[in-house]
Amino acid sequence: MNKSGADDTDVLVIGAGPGGAGVTLELVQAGYKVICLEQGPWVSSTEHPHYHREWEIEKQRGWAYDPNVRGLPEDYPVTGFTTPYLMNNVGGSTMHYAGHWPRYKPVDFRKGTEHGLEGTIDWPISYEELAPYYDKNDAIYGISGTVGDPSYPDRSGVDRDPPVLPGKLGRNFANALGGLGWHWWPSDNAIITRPRENRDADVAAGNELSGSPTGSLSTPAHTHWPFAIALGADLRTFARVEQIHAKNGKATGATYIDTRTGDRHEITAKIVVVAASGIGTPRLLLMSAQKGHPDGLANSNGLVGKYLMHHIFAFCDAWFDKPMEGYKGAFGAPLYSHEFYHTDTDRGFVNGFGMQVARSFGAAFSAMGSHTGYVAPWGADHRNFFNDHFGNHLMVFMFGEDLPVETNCVTLDTDAKDSSGLPAAHVNWEPHANDIALANFGIDRIFDAARALGAVETNDTGVLNPPPGWHLMGTCRMGNNPQDSVTNKWNQTWDIPNLFVVDGSSLTTGGAVNPTSTIGALAVRAGEYISRRFADIVDQKTTPSNADAPAI
Repeated sequence: MNKSGADDTDVLVIGAGPGGAGVTLELVQAGYKVICLEQGPWVSSTEHPHYHREWEIEKQRGWAYDPNVRGLPEDYPVTGFTTPYLMNNVGGSTMHYAGHWPRYKPVDFRKGTEHGLEGTIDWPISYEELAPYYDKNDAIYGISGTVGDPSYPDRSGVDRDPPVLPGKLGRNFANALGGLGWHWWPSDNAIITRPRENRDADVAAGNELSGSPTGSLSTPAHTHWPFAIALGADLRTFARVEQIHAKNGKATGATYIDTRTGDRHEITAKIVVVAASGIGTPRLLLMSAQKGHPDGLANSNGLVGKYLMHHIFAFCDAWFDKPMEGYKGAFGAPLYSHEFYHTDTDRGFVNGFGMQVARSFGAAFSAMGSHTGYVAPWGADHRNFFNDHFGNHLMVFMFGEDLPVETNCVTLDTDAKDSSGLPAAHVNWEPHANDIALANFGIDRIFDAARALGAVETNDTGVLNPPPGWHLMGTCRMGNNPQDSVTNKWNQTWDIPNLFVVDGSSLTTGGAVNPTSTIGALAVRAGEYISRRFADIVDQKTTPSNADAPAI
């Protein structure tokens, strides 16, 4: 086992996605020594499915969202109820996300006060506290969009690239929503429409979900790591963390396995930051059970892995007798509607949903059933079906906020192992009745709008086929005290003052929007806090609390 001085660091970061990248960049800019361990590789633009002749099929194989399908050595299996959107590489799952970039709304931070159902609690911070970090994080990524959505607090003065072009489908659906008197707005997207930092602007080539071949899709691999490495960050790939070590109430470092050779290495660190996803982080903390921490690290209250949220979700396909040209343009959402975002108990449920318009995929995907399994027939009718459906397609996500439920959780499965012999993650998840009622209401409203536009056919997945959304949130949530959460408002674990959790697992509630911009904003905020309070955290002069921390 390598124990050389080169493996001593100020901060050890585990995971190179938006959380780990955000913390690392903030710390190396402040002059701290950081080692980041990522169990997957760098992925170059030419490796994306766009460069494969059968890219629509290839994206379902080697680029499948599910690690159980990919089965790569750097992946780990997930058993039980599996909807994992897990990419183990530099940039994490942003390597082929759509880039839709909404923020949470102020109400999302106080859902415990709003309805308090099941395990719902208020966040220990407000939208207003996080807003400056949203702005700073957006500036790092480079966000396209239009400031001024009346459903959000004022953001005048915030710089944005021009929005991605709405295309024919965006303009048509906006007209339908406007005709109903419903809210809509051009979406913010992590897709640059102006050149920056040696990256080309988007050319509307489409399908960022397969990864961006031009670099216009903003991921930490483009926006963070080149700069962090230039400032001295030590990013190690194919480095699977086996266990985080702790002694005398402090995290002391970790042991990792080189997945190419099987060799083990040890790193000692003054502070440890875990940013391994809403499944990977609780898995690692539970695998790190040791003397003094028999149930895993940061888990004295038994909440590590609990309150898993995915977003309740459905695909809604509609077809028209006129062209929609959904396959043209950047895949990032051209627009969204938050008409039904807020709770209205007269509907029979709490929370709300968003309608998120998305592009279509290519010709093969259309023939194979689009998003809802409406497969073109074989034989003589195939061509007529294809002609009627391919260019006339509109897809809208029903994107709802699911309740945090304690029994929806991540545990260890010792009967299944990864390529290093470490236990798999096991997921238990069942929708709450509130989630199902919300989703069915949302599907109906989407088709109200589609039919107002003149849809001649509609089809949807329902709520559970496929299963709910792929976002992984809440399993190490931040909260108000050591009884209701794993971390405090600074992403600092209550049990171990120099151990931080900065990824989707720290989100207290899920909102009805994609979480990546919020994860990134929290990462900037946590990195700034660690930088300001580094000596106090290391020397344990203060215990974790939600008191405001003055600059030192």
